[in-house]
Amino acid sequence: MSIRTLAVVLELEKTPLRERLTEQNVYERLQKVANRIPDRLAFRSLMTGDPAEVPRDVTYREFIRKTTQAANLFISLGIGPQDVVSLLIPLVPESYFALFGAMVAGIANPLNPMLEPTHLRSILREASTSVLIAAGDPLSPETWSRVEALRSGCPSLKAVLRIGGSGPPPPGAIDFESALSAQPAEYLIVSRPATHDTVAALFHTGGTTGRPKLARHTHGGLLLTAWSNAVTTSEDQSEIVFAGLPLFHIAGAIILGLTRLTCGQTSILLTPNGLRNPAVLRNHWALAERFRATIVGGVPTSLAALLEMPEDHHDRSHIKLCFSGAAALPVEVGNRFQERFGMPVCQGYGMTEVHGFATVNPSAGECRSGSVGLRMPYLEVKVAEVSSDGEIRRFCEPEEIGHVLMRGPQVFAGYLDATNNHRMMIADGWLDSNDLGRLDSDGYLWLTGRVKDLIIRGGHNIDPEMIEQVLNRHPAVALTAAVGCPDAHAGELPVAFVQPRPGQTFAVPELLAFCRQHIPERAAVPVEIFLVPRIPLTAVGKIHKAALRREAARFVFTRQLTKLSEVGVKAQVEVVDHPKYGTLARILIKNRGTLDQKALEERCRALLGGYQIRHEVVLAGASK
Repeated sequence: MSIRTLAVVLELEKTPLRERLTEQNVYERLQKVANRIPDRLAFRSLMTGDPAEVPRDVTYREFIRKTTQAANLFISLGIGPQDVVSLLIPLVPESYFALFGAMVAGIANPLNPMLEPTHLRSILREASTSVLIAAGDPLSPETWSRVEALRSGCPSLKAVLRIGGSGPPPPGAIDFESALSAQPAEYLIVSRPATHDTVAALFHTGGTTGRPKLARHTHGGLLLTAWSNAVTTSEDQSEIVFAGLPLFHIAGAIILGLTRLTCGQTSILLTPNGLRNPAVLRNHWALAERFRATIVGGVPTSLAALLEMPEDHHDRSHIKLCFSGAAALPVEVGNRFQERFGMPVCQGYGMTEVHGFATVNPSAGECRSGSVGLRMPYLEVKVAEVSSDGEIRRFCEPEEIGHVLMRGPQVFAGYLDATNNHRMMIADGWLDSNDLGRLDSDGYLWLTGRVKDLIIRGGHNIDPEMIEQVLNRHPAVALTAAVGCPDAHAGELPVAFVQPRPGQTFAVPELLAFCRQHIPERAAVPVEIFLVPRIPLTAVGKIHKAALRREAARFVFTRQLTKLSEVGVKAQVEVVDHPKYGTLARILIKNRGTLDQKALEERCRALLGGYQIRHEVVLAGASK
């Protein structure tokens, strides 16, 4: 039964969950699918992104055999149910064998290879990693170059394996492919009877937070997420899916990985670097046409990049669904995508802490532009007024903005470090997303902002405290505040407001150089620093981050609108709170120059439509 409306969600929930999930663990489900369709292609793997490239094909028979061999390899290396296999892996078939084999033998821990070594070492130590797998030089030279430093900083490490290397492995490393072939493929050498409550994976939250938090994913949570993703998008075995998102992110590993494998669908692996490969974006529609892809999508930055590509004449009639996740999709980007490519973008919303999507626009129902869709079956989603200490004061009425809360079996098993749980888990089993939103009368969720100060740059999280701690160490700085500034490509970029000490002067380039030198994450270095006489404070003396976010947005939009001065337009920008959108940029036109009203609105739309913050053009009092 495909989801079309909230009523269908309620109908699906009439079946008890224990009857819905008949398998006890991920391996059992994957075995059942592979036994049913052994000759169907699980993967078609590309290395270059050239449309003429001959893909490497992997059937479901080979996939389950290699996954079993990977599990046996890990078991032979001493991995037990509580032991962790950490993975620095690209988008190649061996990475899937390793990822799901690790879930069979013990606990999988996929990592972002782009993290700085200090953060990677921190994760490995917290997870007490026993086995580390990393991509060899031919696949990812920058990844393997970090292995030696990570090995020396992780005393629990028993073995290091290399995927995709050429020639003999370096001293102290094991070649993954060679070691795999020595293991039995028909059975597990030691039984691993995992249940729904058994931890299968540790996914780290965010991309550049100062201290990593490892979220525990269970077999039951992963199976339920895979099923609910399928009924919301497509359970059809014939689907051909573009897989271009990294496996360290739940979107790549679970939504585009496990979901598609449990349905028996075919995934096109879009080169080891996925959508980060310029050739993949350049040839995206040619590849889709060649492989007759039916499901495509990505993060907002990749969809926006496709809009910048030259016009093409490729056949897209076979594409049934285009999705977007990881960060908020600007409404105008979604509208432009549909106008140009003839397909709506079904936006979803999720978190590592709920195993994947919490809501998504149903592919079989109405895709509402700007909304993140309907809730997943068995997962309650409500909007509430929540106090600063986590007390739920009341649940909100439809169209009323509040904290987005979630409760149900998809909610994760807590962080590995339990001291982090109190920040998100509140009364009666509710998880507080710290996002703001509203539910409409049909059950669609609309996000309007964030409670927490997190900066989300291209789907990766940046802790503003990391920036502030460094800037506050500068001898001429009295106070600083880092916030997210709207960006049409990355969604947000980090900027900082700085209040100098009395009598102190300094140049902005000096502060930026100081940041580059001392901030450990390149992505967290501010792109702009604003010198202000005084940082605004709230009535209780806290830094007024909301006001600073509005000021950063006002600056960006004002800068964009200066491009209209060549036609005589004079505009003023106000960024205000809005009861429906959360934040709204109001463009006050003082003089519309040589443009009529329609042309003016079109130009503003072209300049500002790519941003997540909505805008409106106010012509009252404008003169010719």
